Amino acid sequence: MKSSYIKIVLIVSLITCFFACTEEISVDVAHEPQTVIFGELTNLDEQMSVIIQQTLPLNASESFQTVNDAEVSLYEKTANGMTNLITSNFSVNQGVYVSNQPISTTTGNTYWIEVILSDGTQFKSKEETMLPVVSISTVEVDEEFDDVLNISFNDPQDATNFYKASVNLYDLGVLVSTNFTESNDVIFNGNEDASIEIDLFRFENENQSIPEYDAREILLGNINFSSYQFLLNQRAQLEVNEDTGDSSGGDPSQLFSTPPVSLLGNITNTTTNRTALGNFTIISLNAVSQ
Repeated sequence: MKSSYIKIVLIVSLITCFFACTEEISVDVAHEPQTVIFGELTNLDEQMSVIIQQTLPLNASESFQTVNDAEVSLYEKTANGMTNLITSNFSVNQGVYVSNQPISTTTGNTYWIEVILSDGTQFKSKEETMLPVVSISTVEVDEEFDDVLNISFNDPQDATNFYKASVNLYDLGVLVSTNFTESNDVIFNGNEDASIEIDLFRFENENQSIPEYDAREILLGNINFSSYQFLLNQRAQLEVNEDTGDSSGGDPSQLFSTPPVSLLGNITNTTTNRTALGNFTIISLNAVSQ
């Protein structure tokens, strides 16, 4: 009888300690600012934008602070190996750098950006190729789920392709929602009737109502492998954020959930030779409006 009593006491003590460990505590952690760079270059002869931010300590009211005094340059390498400076002429507002003119690109050429911060720290994205456009054949609503679209296209043969499919929803000309998915062609390589499914509202906040819309734009992007890998990490991060979005419940199982993914992409801090946070994507787009 005494042995059973001791076991019960031990179990209760362990449970108490376990839940006590979930209490919020103050941790003084040294913070090393990290520069975060996001950008995208398309084939659509449009202005290019690059976002530059720096991380802040955990106890700060904001997650990032904008960087407004960097130098941004876009470069191109032609098929014969000639390197050209496309532009270093950008306007900046709240950490968003927008080229002062549309950027014209060439299929088969490679592109990258170089960024210099005010303290001299330099960054360079990986050279990525502007791939051929893969045209959308049809876009149809799924017969079973009316919030899922099937995007059909002819996947090129004798090539490994990586895709980013996006859907933008508009109401009276105003963008109200955007979602994306990524895919490789392992299953449908070379298929003339390849398809990708995309959920219209995949990352909408559960506490918000589904937005009303009167028009949608579907984009199929042909991207390089490194940017595809970054998108996979980004999706994993979004899913982690979804799973841990409600911290008020105190669910102890969150102690054992997968930690957030470090969003390391194709940008290198050439001053320290370390991979930086963020990504600069070269994407060849085909768009369909409905």
